[in-house]
Amino acid sequence: MATFQELACKEIIKGIEEINPDYFLSIPCSTVAPVIQHFENHDKIISFPVSREEEGVGIAAGISLGGKVPVLLIQDTGIGNSILAITTFVKAYHVPMLILVTRRGGFGEINSAVYHFSEPLPQILDDANVKTFRLDYRVPLKEWSVAIRQGFQYAQNTHRPIIVMFNIKGGAAQ
Repeated sequence: MATFQELACKEIIKGIEEINPDYFLSIPCSTVAPVIQHFENHDKIISFPVSREEEGVGIAAGISLGGKVPVLLIQDTGIGNSILAITTFVKAYHVPMLILVTRRGGFGEINSAVYHFSEPLPQILDDANVKTFRLDYRVPLKEWSVAIRQGFQYAQNTHRPIIVMFNIKGGAAQ
């Protein structure tokens, strides 16, 4: 039987494929390794890793401004590195961008160091007026790909960055 994490990765892949991006940028992450590997092996989507989150934001913004569709996948702890680029460049200049963010510090997290930033992050993003959608065990997995697609469409319609956060480590129902 497949784990919650495996099923969630499949839904994330499905959601990304449904928006048909030209580029997939990511920070290496073992939690979503199946997603990253899928797009690294994809023959129609250009995929490459970025070394820092703010670098990914800048590259993805350039891709978007060039008329192509990027998807950026990072960890929530990396938002701290990229919040300035998101708010003063992407948001300020109305660049549509979908940023997928893996949650750390929730149910199933074993690294106690990440809680200090991960737990208050949704409030930090709200305070910065960065639209965020959250997915976890409380949202049926079949809705995850829909939420990713709708997040992308919302970014396109509003000309701003949209963050879809997800915790795939499990939860109370697991």
